[in-house]
Amino acid sequence: MKRQLTLPLIRMIVKPLCLVTLSFFAVVNTAVAIFPEASSQLTLFDQDSLSYQATCPNLYVQPTPNTALTAPFQLLNWNIYKQQRQNWRTSLREWAISADIITLQEAKLSTNLRNFSAQNNLYFLHNYAFKYRGMIYGVNTLSKVKPQSFCGSLENEPWIIIPKAGLASTYILNNYDLPLLVINLHGVNFTFTAQPLKEQLSPYLALIKQHKGPIIFSGDFNTWSDARLERVEQALITLGFSEAQFNEDERLTAFGLPLDHIYFRGLKVIEAKSIATDSSDHSPQLVTFDLL
Repeated sequence: MKRQLTLPLIRMIVKPLCLVTLSFFAVVNTAVAIFPEASSQLTLFDQDSLSYQATCPNLYVQPTPNTALTAPFQLLNWNIYKQQRQNWRTSLREWAISADIITLQEAKLSTNLRNFSAQNNLYFLHNYAFKYRGMIYGVNTLSKVKPQSFCGSLENEPWIIIPKAGLASTYILNNYDLPLLVINLHGVNFTFTAQPLKEQLSPYLALIKQHKGPIIFSGDFNTWSDARLERVEQALITLGFSEAQFNEDERLTAFGLPLDHIYFRGLKVIEAKSIATDSSDHSPQLVTFDLL
């Protein structure tokens, strides 16, 4: 059954109050929570514990990886709810068997997540949004092949200190001249208008305009209003994107609108699944793509 936020208080009052409380502790005690103060402080981590400064749309290019992604391939998109549910590893392990790329939002860079990456032979990139009680949170992109290049972004929530993160990475494709660009975004949430979300999209739209190969733009966009959803769709449809559609749609909704999306360009969908789960407050999406 599709998950819905039937009580607006859950998302619009209770959660913001919790985050404001966290923000308060960040101000009065920097040992408790640490927030990057500007995009120049944005830090990406990989599975080797190396850190990089790479702010989108300017990509950090690695030495040419010796692995390439073979089409068709699968992408899993999931807001993992900071790994607060005990069965998240069991579920993620099940889906990782077939998924070639995994885009996670609200990911905690814990020992368990690092071990999961190593045990399943997955590379990962993690964009540091904030640190709380020694744990780094943000967006995380895992992949079976090493990324060719990457960059990230941070956008502060207007009402609270906690930033939302985004992450872009490219992958070499077998028997194809151009790389795949994958963008993983956790959209700003607590805003009066859609303007902050538009600003958060801006560096990725610039990156999209300069990328010649296929693209996937996935994440939790927090599109809980018509204005926010229209802002995202207008920006991407104008650039030639389509959205993956699900026959049985289990995505989390707020005010009747889905929060999680997978948009794509220069690819075709072979199969799209929205998976019911109790391993997070969001249900994941698993999409099989092929080249045109």
